[in-house]
Amino acid sequence: MLNRQYSSLRSRLFWIYFLAIAGILSASSVLLYSLIVHHRYQQFDTHLKEVAIWSVNLFDVIEHEYSELTRESKYSSYAPKNNEGKIVPMTISQLMAKHEFNSIYEVMPNPTRHISQSVQWYDRDRYLIIYEGQKIPEIEFPPNISPSGVIIKGKHTRSFIYPIYKERGEHLEPALIGYVCATDSTVDLENELNYLKVVFILKTLGVSTLALLVAAWLTHESTQPIVMTLNRLKRFTADASHQLRHPVTAIQASIAMLAEHSQNLDAAQLNKVAVISSACHQMGDLINKLLLLARMEQSPLDQSRRQKVDVDELLEEVVDLHRDRATAKGIILEYYCEQAGQVWGDPEQLYELFANLVDNAINYTPPSGTITLRLTKKLNTVIISVQDTGIGIAPQDLPYIFERFWRSDEAREHHNKGSGLGLSVVKMIVEQHHGSIQVESQPHQGTRFEVKLPAA
Repeated sequence: MLNRQYSSLRSRLFWIYFLAIAGILSASSVLLYSLIVHHRYQQFDTHLKEVAIWSVNLFDVIEHEYSELTRESKYSSYAPKNNEGKIVPMTISQLMAKHEFNSIYEVMPNPTRHISQSVQWYDRDRYLIIYEGQKIPEIEFPPNISPSGVIIKGKHTRSFIYPIYKERGEHLEPALIGYVCATDSTVDLENELNYLKVVFILKTLGVSTLALLVAAWLTHESTQPIVMTLNRLKRFTADASHQLRHPVTAIQASIAMLAEHSQNLDAAQLNKVAVISSACHQMGDLINKLLLLARMEQSPLDQSRRQKVDVDELLEEVVDLHRDRATAKGIILEYYCEQAGQVWGDPEQLYELFANLVDNAINYTPPSGTITLRLTKKLNTVIISVQDTGIGIAPQDLPYIFERFWRSDEAREHHNKGSGLGLSVVKMIVEQHHGSIQVESQPHQGTRFEVKLPAA
């Protein structure tokens, strides 16, 4: 029980340390990555705004040259129209071809940094008239655009739309005359950030590995005082139990001698001898169980004592030993072997296991009750059940029944001679033999213990 509680504590400490360290470092990585992403997109948007605001300066020239295409017939060959009668969008180079310029570079330096970038100029009706750079689909304008512009996010693109106003006088509001839109592909930026994400993921995995090592070290250091205390407690329990056996044995021998000369004792003295004998028996039983628990905790099952044990024969011995006591109390003790089985283990410990279960059932079953032992085998598992019609166990008490020295109030009232170690011994022997034990109980109806052991 102590080992299981210690293992549970160690496991909880490990996961607390690991989750705390890994959580803090991972959260800092996510925060740093988010800040970098925000900063890079902020830089990206700032550049788009600079390109768009700089391109506003060309709008007057573009508007003038574009209006000539619509007013003067001599330029009609330079202005192809669509089905709606509007001039199709063209580049600045095409617009200036009527002046026999070769390209935009004779009019202005290219404001775009990369072939994926594009600048578009729109009229006040949001119709695209001129573009320069990479040709992209027309931007879908939002209903309302702030005078300071708006960022539009597309699939692998980002655009900045900036409205163009013309002053109309001191007392009049500026008039909207068009828009300029700077667009750039985010593919390179997304690839850069994806690469950065992979780096951060690998870093997080590395940090998690480091956190595992640090958590293991911290857990080891934190539990060292507990380990030392547990070891001292185990040694004390074993030593004290061993030392107590001698005086108890001497007391039992003295009581036996008094019993042989009982004719020299009066009734009061005989009663005192009986009380001393009962107390001595209880103390001897308690010491033996403490010694057994201490030995099992200090070392695993002795391999030299392991052998094939016929469970059917073992249970018959247990039933024969306890039948007289059960009969004297008016309890029916039954045993059914549905299918025999063998297990690997220590015969003495296995006998102690089932003797404790039967003894426990007799203690808490009232007269006229029934105790039934049943043996069966399923696949590679030997199953032994011990069912009684006793006082039962309250649901809130079930989680504690295997703890040392724990006894419910009702159990103390019904049987005040118990030590509270029997079920602890049962649990530890089952675990030593790589088995499991389950309990089902209904108050005032009975209890059923089921032990499962690997078949030999």
